[in-house]
Amino acid sequence: MSVNRYKKHLVVFVEDKPYSDMLNGVQLVHDINIDVKNPCGGWSKVFDTFNKNKNILDKFPHAFIVLIMDFDDKQNIDSESSFETRKNKFNGLVEDRYKHRVFLLGTNHKESEDLKKVFALSNFEEIGKKLVDECPNGNLANWNNKHLRCNLSEIDRMRESGVFDWLFS
Repeated sequence: MSVNRYKKHLVVFVEDKPYSDMLNGVQLVHDINIDVKNPCGGWSKVFDTFNKNKNILDKFPHAFIVLIMDFDDKQNIDSESSFETRKNKFNGLVEDRYKHRVFLLGTNHKESEDLKKVFALSNFEEIGKKLVDECPNGNLANWNNKHLRCNLSEIDRMRESGVFDWLFS
C-alpha cells in the first residue's frame, strides 16, 4: 500500500536492511501511513540522505521523519560516545522549526543484529512488532535494555509531538 502524503505520515530513512525488516513487521501489525525508504548503507549516509531530502518537510507539511541507525558504541578522541556524536550531528542538521517533526532512533552498544539475542528472536519483523506494540500505550519495557534505552527520550519526544496519536489511530 502506498503512503498518502497529504495526510500525516512518517518517512523513515534506515541504515540497513534489518531496520527495514523491523519496520515491515510494524506494517504487518498496524495499518499505518509510513514510507520506509531503501537502506542507505551506513549511518553517515542516513544523515546525507536526510540532508538531501529535507525539502520533504516543506513540500508535505504533514510529513514526519525518523532516522534509524546503529550507534556502534565507539568513543571519539573527546571521550564522547558514538550515540552522543551522532545525536549532536543530528541536532545540527535539523532546523529548530522542524525539531518536532524529525526524530533519531537506533541501536546502541553494537548493531541491530544484537537485538536478536536480547529478544531471543531470529526474525527482525517479530522484533519490530514487539517494539512498536509498546509505543502507543507508554509501556516501554522492551525498550529498556542496554541497546535501546538511548531511545527513550526520543520516544517521549515523539509522543509529545503527537506522532503516536495519529500513527496508531
